[in-house]
Amino acid sequence: MALPDQQKVDYPSFKLVIVGDGGTGKTTFVKRHLTGEFEKKYEPTIGVEVHPLDFFTNCGKIRFYCWDTAGQEKFGGLRDGY
Repeated sequence: MALPDQQKVDYPSFKLVIVGDGGTGKTTFVKRHLTGEFEKKYEPTIGVEVHPLDFFTNCGKIRFYCWDTAGQEKFGGLRDGY
């Protein structure tokens, strides 16, 4: 299911919520797949960031809408709602 401001795709899509403690690499994981680069600098995520990630499998293309949540308690107050 696409978000309201993102175009719908004609292949399977899934919502993937990434959770974990602050500083464990959730955002780095998503950025690595988006850009191919590895970011060493730590900047905490505030709230949530959603990024579409496309993967090519032996069954065809799929999309994950990755919800990168805040790991630090003071920034992730809405985490349970995601």
